[in-house]
Amino acid sequence: MARAEPREFTRYTSGLSHWRRLIFKRLFWFLAILCVPVYITSVYLCIVANLWGMVIFDTIAYLFLMLLLLYTHFSDRMRFGCGCVLTYAIGVGFLIAIGPSGAGFFWLFIFPPLSSIFLGAKASIYAQVINGISLILIGVAYHLEWLMWPVTEGYHLGIWAVVAINFLVTNAMVTLTVAYLLGKLSSSLYSTLASRQATVLGLAKLAEYRDNETGAHLLRMRQYSKMLAAQRMLAENPPPELDEDFIQDISLSAILHDIGKVGIADAILLKPGRLTPEEFEQIKAHPVIGGQVLASLLEYAPRCTFITMGRDIASGHHEKWDGSGYPLGLKEENIPLSARIVALVDVYDALTSPRCYKRPFSHEEALALILEGRAKHFDPALVDCFMQIHTEFEVLSKASLHDDPQLTVAQPKTL
Repeated sequence: MARAEPREFTRYTSGLSHWRRLIFKRLFWFLAILCVPVYITSVYLCIVANLWGMVIFDTIAYLFLMLLLLYTHFSDRMRFGCGCVLTYAIGVGFLIAIGPSGAGFFWLFIFPPLSSIFLGAKASIYAQVINGISLILIGVAYHLEWLMWPVTEGYHLGIWAVVAINFLVTNAMVTLTVAYLLGKLSSSLYSTLASRQATVLGLAKLAEYRDNETGAHLLRMRQYSKMLAAQRMLAENPPPELDEDFIQDISLSAILHDIGKVGIADAILLKPGRLTPEEFEQIKAHPVIGGQVLASLLEYAPRCTFITMGRDIASGHHEKWDGSGYPLGLKEENIPLSARIVALVDVYDALTSPRCYKRPFSHEEALALILEGRAKHFDPALVDCFMQIHTEFEVLSKASLHDDPQLTVAQPKTL
């Protein structure tokens, strides 16, 4: 149990990082687009007011914003941190250049809430402290006449202090509320992901245990599917549905591929020898059963993407690229992408794993058979991607099989 917690925490933090990336992308792209007219107007007014320092500052800030959005080699934490610092810098820049304007206070106001969302509650506290120190220093500089703001009649340090205090109080209220709600959301996300994965893993294990399988097969299927999907996304012309959400879903949904075996009689499913043609026809029903089971769940959760993908995988992982598979004889891209991925990794795992009815094939033998099935059994693009990372499959296979009990070698079943 102690070993399972870090894995669950890793999946949870991975999901949270994904949502943070999505929020950052949408928020800052909206900001970049919205700031085009704002930037043009600001630069024009600054030029008219002879504030060339602000013209340069605005230009650098906008270029830096585009760099954060377009440069792909930043780590998430660096991108998030720089985005938060950018809002702070813009706010301080406006206050120093043109005084107690709404623009400067606005940008400083959103600095701590953004820090809470992207970097955590602790970072938001630091952001509030930085805001407080900055306002004190700017107020002192104004009082000492180090800052030359446009003339504001009747304005003095006392007014600045009142505005700054009210700003900090309301900002703290908003930031603490955001941090609290984000904490509750994070806890709920962790609980939902953990319970979802536990439920799905339990369902999949029921089917695997009936087939004399071990839990290691499920773990390998998760890893293999995720590895191949990620490699396909990096290759040329990736399918439009292949994104990070797809990869997260397939890492869970792949283990549901044989859920339909719960509907196959034990006499056939557990038979140690070769299946007769009649028995093989019966076992070929498990994709239909699995697809129907998961389709029935979609009636209660129609927007659940991992169940939708699980249905596609369960019903389609025995289809073949050339149309000779079962149960529907689908061909090429009419077979769902998730099913095409699982079809390949399931065959690799079946070949390289020991069974009570066969010896394990070597990695090289498995490679030869998969290459032989290119554009026949398997999606050719997926085979090409598999060949680019096949050594990673070999490492995972050997590491997993080393922990599995040795199984008795017998004659293979009909494939």
